[in-house]
Amino acid sequence: MRRFALAFIICGAVLLGCAESPGVKKEKQSEPPNRSILFLTAEVVKVERDTITLRLQKPAPLKAEGKLASALAQGVIDTCYLLEGREMLLNQTRVKVTWVAGDDVKVKALEKAPPLKAGDKVVFPLERKLIAVKDFEVIVGHNKEAARFLQEDVESLLVESGQFSVVERAKLSTIMEEIQLGQTGAIDPATAQRAGKLLGAEIILTGTLAASGNEWNVNLRLVNTETGLIIAAIHRMAALNELKAEAFHEIKNIDGSFESEGSDFAGWIVGTMMNERAGKGGYQKVYIDKTEGANGTKQSIAMTFKLGSARVRGHNDQWIQAHLRNQLKRDLGRYKGIRFFIKGSDDFTIRFQLNAGGRTQNDEEAKWFKNIVVTKGWKEFQFSFTSLSATKVNPGKKATRQHYMDITNVDQIQWGADERYMPLGTEGTIWVDEVSFY
Repeated sequence: MRRFALAFIICGAVLLGCAESPGVKKEKQSEPPNRSILFLTAEVVKVERDTITLRLQKPAPLKAEGKLASALAQGVIDTCYLLEGREMLLNQTRVKVTWVAGDDVKVKALEKAPPLKAGDKVVFPLERKLIAVKDFEVIVGHNKEAARFLQEDVESLLVESGQFSVVERAKLSTIMEEIQLGQTGAIDPATAQRAGKLLGAEIILTGTLAASGNEWNVNLRLVNTETGLIIAAIHRMAALNELKAEAFHEIKNIDGSFESEGSDFAGWIVGTMMNERAGKGGYQKVYIDKTEGANGTKQSIAMTFKLGSARVRGHNDQWIQAHLRNQLKRDLGRYKGIRFFIKGSDDFTIRFQLNAGGRTQNDEEAKWFKNIVVTKGWKEFQFSFTSLSATKVNPGKKATRQHYMDITNVDQIQWGADERYMPLGTEGTIWVDEVSFY
């Protein structure tokens, strides 16, 4: 599990913000970037008129050491935890950061200087910074997907450090095309400042990967959009096999809101299937329903289904079922469980299932499930992964208890209409909405 400790966090649940309660209706509105504050201690080193030199106790380093993404994210944190040109409050006095070098910082009072002297201790506010991350690019090598997965890993680590909010990718792409920002990070000051103004971002991060022998050569550039200057150029090397495609697992929370055309529906399987696992004369149709939404929303994902009368060739050893599923490799080690809203066209008992730990020829206990009762009205479910039970995959095979669930290796999450709980020939619709991990 990736978890991160930050020094001197004051009332983190309040300052960092709490996750939106499923019971609160969502409103479609543009919100300002999250400026929740972390607090660090600092010692006054020198006071010269309106200029104060401080020595900070920087945030604790990330604990996920040894990985390329962790090293890159730590480099970003170390080089831009404070930004030159940024204004903030120090002991209720508005100051401007004029110089940053490691743990030492100089600030200039923009009003009457606070009554401080060398040796004094102060609490230094560290607001979240808004960072725009341009798509990383593989400039040498065939594994183009490596750039995307590395970028997403770095973004997640930056957000979870508590020090950054990331500009929405759709907004970033539109602005980048408009100003024709270069791919390789060769950004001139005027372009960087214009991009920052349009995006509301204080930092632009670009990255390139180049395969060299048995290693990846990774280069990042960080640009301060206030000054237009490059803050840092970060370089790291890593073994090629660290970014092998089969090792990639999504670590971000699932997108289960289904609220807009621009939503990232990664992993959700939509479309129609006739016969096959649904049985002879059976079918399933999975689609985005724009007329039904839970918890005050307008859309959801839905499955209309019918369980067939008998198994068809090629599926003789499988239960007759229809399933609404998200099929994406995921590392859920940082989460405890799942929550979602669900309703049916009738009252049904359905099977929620999670495939964890991978599948091999002899490993048939990598499926974990919970039976739930769906009603005609929206109903919220929330349960931990540890509350799931192991199950056999195929009919006629004896199940044995699997004692370990590898939640870092999940490849499918599904809600299924199944012959074990419904008579053959049953048909209807189920809707699922507001899916998230907690």
